[in-house]
Amino acid sequence: MPPRLLCVGLLLYWAVAVLSLITRDLLPELNLGSPPDLRTISRAEDGARPSRWAVQVVDDPSAPDVRRTVGQAVTGGVRRSDGWVVMTSRLWFDAGGLLKGTPFSGKTNVRMEVLSSYNVDPSGNLRSFRASVKTMDPPEEDLFDVRGTLKEHTLEVTTRGALPFMNQTRSVPYEPRGVVQNALGPIDRLPGLQVGQRWDMRIVSPFTGQAEVVRTEVVRRSIIHWDKNPVPAFEVVQHMTPLTAKTWVRPDGIVLRQEVPFPFVKLVLERLPDYAPTQGQEVPPR
Repeated sequence: MPPRLLCVGLLLYWAVAVLSLITRDLLPELNLGSPPDLRTISRAEDGARPSRWAVQVVDDPSAPDVRRTVGQAVTGGVRRSDGWVVMTSRLWFDAGGLLKGTPFSGKTNVRMEVLSSYNVDPSGNLRSFRASVKTMDPPEEDLFDVRGTLKEHTLEVTTRGALPFMNQTRSVPYEPRGVVQNALGPIDRLPGLQVGQRWDMRIVSPFTGQAEVVRTEVVRRSIIHWDKNPVPAFEVVQHMTPLTAKTWVRPDGIVLRQEVPFPFVKLVLERLPDYAPTQGQEVPPR
């Protein structure tokens, strides 16, 4: 039988070790806090530099890290003197490269551009947004335009397109500080994540104007390869019928990678490091 002091010492050591494990690993998961909303996201954009993203396609689902670059995007946010935040994104891609290997391969070979903007008031509520799709090769053609305006607790969404059935107006409920995202407009930041958080957001298709409620969940912490290094990241899953998309977010809230639900194609938006040179797929100047 060990001496009494040794037993006491072992018990104290065990208690300190268990307390350290609980403090480090368990309490952060139990104390989930509030999931990110539009106010925290827009505030995180304040003063941030514009971000560049590579638009990539996964040809072989069994090798998701092997991707082709078919375009690029630029995102940013500006806080005005009146406290409003304007978040913008500009994405372009080569439609022929995007659809390579699909049933539509070879049927189109044009460059397309998707422009998005969101106006967020000082309280963190979305007051209006716009997403437009156009061709970039002469003659340039406006293909589709989606606009949303907050009216009391409802977003009035108006769509305009080249065909009559595209011209519609519909109303969708809006929760205070709710996140509304264009499917082809990357989110720069998701601050304050913890494993187990769940929230709803709306994903607007820039091609149809449909605003689908998407259940979002922080499912785990993982390691991904970004900028040629292993990087810890929260894995965020978005459940949308019939697809599931994922986003990987660094612990400081910086979004590194996003999967985009796109018919027939597994599309990935990968944040480019600040120092990374463009490699033939840079966003053309306007």
